[in-house]
Amino acid sequence: MGNTQPETLSHLLKLMDASPGFAGLGNAVQLVSRLADAEDGGTRDIVAAILSDAALTARLLRIANSSRNARGGRNVSTIDQAIVILGLSTVKSVVLSLALLNTMAGSPQTRLLNAEIVAAYFCGSFCAELTRFNGARYSAQEAQVCGLLQNLGRMMVGYHLHPEIERSRDLQVAKNLTEDEAVMQTLGIGFEEIGAGIAAHWNLPDVLQQSLAARKEKAPPRSINTPIEWQRYASLFARCITDILFRLPEGREKIEIANEIEYFRIVLRLKDGEVREWIDKALQETDQQLGELAFPCDVEQARLQLRKASERVLDLLSAQDSLTRESKFADGRKPVEIFQQVLRQFHDKYAFDRSLLCLPDGSSGLVAVAGVGRNAAAIAARFRCQGTRPDIFRLVFNRKLDLYIADTQAETYAKHLPEWYAGLVGAKSIMLLAIVDGGQPLALLYGDHADLRAQAPDGIASDPEVRQWRAQLVTALQGQAAKS
Repeated sequence: MGNTQPETLSHLLKLMDASPGFAGLGNAVQLVSRLADAEDGGTRDIVAAILSDAALTARLLRIANSSRNARGGRNVSTIDQAIVILGLSTVKSVVLSLALLNTMAGSPQTRLLNAEIVAAYFCGSFCAELTRFNGARYSAQEAQVCGLLQNLGRMMVGYHLHPEIERSRDLQVAKNLTEDEAVMQTLGIGFEEIGAGIAAHWNLPDVLQQSLAARKEKAPPRSINTPIEWQRYASLFARCITDILFRLPEGREKIEIANEIEYFRIVLRLKDGEVREWIDKALQETDQQLGELAFPCDVEQARLQLRKASERVLDLLSAQDSLTRESKFADGRKPVEIFQQVLRQFHDKYAFDRSLLCLPDGSSGLVAVAGVGRNAAAIAARFRCQGTRPDIFRLVFNRKLDLYIADTQAETYAKHLPEWYAGLVGAKSIMLLAIVDGGQPLALLYGDHADLRAQAPDGIASDPEVRQWRAQLVTALQGQAAKS
């Protein structure tokens, strides 16, 4: 770890230094962080900086003239007027957001990076909201900048070290790791440490460096003695809330937010209801502000995109189940580990919102034993096809079919869905693949989309990878059957 960390960070910093776009980003961060509040005479400097960038000038005037911000129907034609209407806090946030957007544009991983920018914008908005209400003697503008930069390390790695991130993704699939676990094993350093290293390399102000380097300790913090301490704890809390909303499964949001509120309750003087109001307001403002910037990704899209990057396959088999205990294969993997890897690959390749692996249960039942994707853990635990009434899942399984359903609400299919399906899952389009060996059905692969998709995934029926996955599942199940 001691040797890997400097090597990885040093390599990244060299790549960033060689990129004019990222040099400009560093300058933008330094400029915004230096600017004083308007009453301290900082307006003249910021106006000059904005006017030097025609694209930025046009964007700010567009936002200031939007129906939400325009006052009395007056046209806003100068940056001075725009600053008065929008406030320096919004102007600073827009400057940094556009700097990030311009720097990331055109990369092969633009979609993922756009989602990261949305998460960053939310983090800044939430941190500023928290500071305005509970830390009024501290700078809300400074808090917004500290929050906006919390996932700086993720973005820089995603842009410059994309091949390493791809290797990390492969490791995540193969070993069923979290995103952070896989990144640590691949790079030997975490995203937060990289962000702190970049801040130090850019020689950013102490408040930014300390906010990026902040970590949770075992014991909750109790007091704040300086403005830098407020910004450190406020931005750390904002980072934790952002990760919950944008990276964890939906089903865990409520309890995880409650845990973070409890940890920071004393030092930030938090109340549950207020925090949830700030979250809702920051989400709404993020959508509105980025919409006015014509940003190509909204909050909901960003949350779906980033959650997919951090999902694990969760299995519902107990420690006593033979599928988790027995090891049949030369590489030492258990059958359940093969299930997890195949399910992850199937889910990723065809960009399903949720994927499940179902196995027979008793003489006529079918149950999900593993899941990945949107709220997969809660759904897999209740995905049970039982009883005498036939349903589409057992029909496909027993008849050894592959079936794509473009519209689950079409009468042909809706009447064959279990009664619990609409309320529990409610997917609009689904793909079902029966796993068969020697005429005997062994398992069912399920993938779904929350929205309607008129066409099945291209080439899925003849895809060599799908044939390979089927064979791997058959081998795992056959090997287990031989031991039973």
